[in-house]
Amino acid sequence: MKKISVTIFVVALTLGLVQCRKGFEEVIPYNNKAANIILDVGDGSKTDVNPLTGKVTFVDGDEIIVANDGVYVGKLVYDDGVFRGTVTGASTSDYLHFYHLGNRATGTLTEGSSTGCSVSVSDQVVSLPVISYAHSTEPFDGEGTYTAILNNKCALVKFEVSTSSRYAGVCVKGMNNTVVVDFSKKDADDAFSYEKSGDGNITMAPGNGEKWVILLPQDELSEGMSGSAFSGRYVGSRGAVPAIHSDDYLDGGISVTVDELTSPEGALTGEFTINSNGDKVCFSKSNLRYVINSKEWMFFDNQYGVVTTTNISIGSEYSSAKVVTHFGFGTSGYNHGAELYEPINTTYASNKYYVYGDAWRNLNDESGIADWGQNAITNGMNANRQWRTLTKNEWQYLISERPNAASKMGYATVVYNTYCGVVLLPDNWTDPYEDCFISGNGNGFTTNEYNSSQWRQMEAAGAVFLPAAGRRSNTNIFGSKLFSVYWSSTISNSDNIYTMFFATEDQPKIRTDARCYGCLVRLVCE
Repeated sequence: MKKISVTIFVVALTLGLVQCRKGFEEVIPYNNKAANIILDVGDGSKTDVNPLTGKVTFVDGDEIIVANDGVYVGKLVYDDGVFRGTVTGASTSDYLHFYHLGNRATGTLTEGSSTGCSVSVSDQVVSLPVISYAHSTEPFDGEGTYTAILNNKCALVKFEVSTSSRYAGVCVKGMNNTVVVDFSKKDADDAFSYEKSGDGNITMAPGNGEKWVILLPQDELSEGMSGSAFSGRYVGSRGAVPAIHSDDYLDGGISVTVDELTSPEGALTGEFTINSNGDKVCFSKSNLRYVINSKEWMFFDNQYGVVTTTNISIGSEYSSAKVVTHFGFGTSGYNHGAELYEPINTTYASNKYYVYGDAWRNLNDESGIADWGQNAITNGMNANRQWRTLTKNEWQYLISERPNAASKMGYATVVYNTYCGVVLLPDNWTDPYEDCFISGNGNGFTTNEYNSSQWRQMEAAGAVFLPAAGRRSNTNIFGSKLFSVYWSSTISNSDNIYTMFFATEDQPKIRTDARCYGCLVRLVCE
């Protein structure tokens, strides 16, 4: 493949840094004091990439990390044509060092002490995380004008994708997907290092055709084997990847073909039809949980996994708990426009949970990032955009409209009558042993009773178990072992969302619940 090595954005971008004149006489810019600064980028370059020209433009909200004398000193935010911000404790013995890190999470940075950070570029569905760097041409000396030239530390690369998946992001493995920055190294090349996290996944947008991504410097990769690319329930391979260097612009189009149906990590084997078109999904192996300390998204190890089987108070913002299992609507952790979007949020006010900042948006409208399944789930492929939440109509079809729906749903307790819930059987069901299943809820949750061995046989045959784990109202979880409420992705009105509900005396049905309630999440892939 021919490699075209050119600057992918603006060849020589001059940045002007000037002191903010307003209130300047009160600002002492060094000796551990704060200095308000403006970084004027003019036409600028950054993350809205035009693949035909390689040009990239800054947009409001973009961030630049500023370091000086080996430590973090502040952050600048782009607004109305300029970067504005404050640096604290900058020393006149060094330059100002500017790092644009694709607006990716850096972890906590403390002014005057943080000596570096790392960012992930794995998820590239919504935006391309351009990485660039410059230092001022003159050492910092307080009042004055500073100039710098941003140099790209990444490459813009085109892929040509053919995939059988409709909604899942397309992933390629084996790529450097983490940037590590050492503020203490003054040489621009030495300050940056590149690593693979996990399988080295880079996730691009769903669907077929031309896809552009940002790649980090790395050695050449030979053509990948089956499994070197994947998307939801499908796997495939990618073509050879040439050596990647800073500022490369590679428009040859690396092939990616994803068309082999498989059972991916974290998915159960049974297939379920979800609409009259015949579209099928597999359920995740259990309900979703969020581990607060590690900030990990995970599935429970077992389908009947729940944090508690009794009613508890989890405290404001889950202060009394270690794991989140009952989520407010749209609390995916992505800042998608709602006032509250973190999984730990517990506020009792529905208007704070408007996904994408709009009372009339569904979970998978816009970019889809309000859906919990957009996260990389560590025991569920560990890649972004592989899972999603069922819509209201899909839940409805599944529980009452698919062929033989009534005969494929039954109430049960599993593992020596410890866990209560509902069993759903897949489309092509074969009994693993005689008299293993009774449909309906004639005897409540004791209609079917499975010990560990029996349930393993049911699960191996494709059965899904939805545990009855109650619902959260503000900080209180109640109703465990009595009922359960599972989110759909579909809004009902400005206050309520359609949910799938079942209780001891009620067959599964569609109803509505307030956005602020904590309901359960069971994801699917297709």
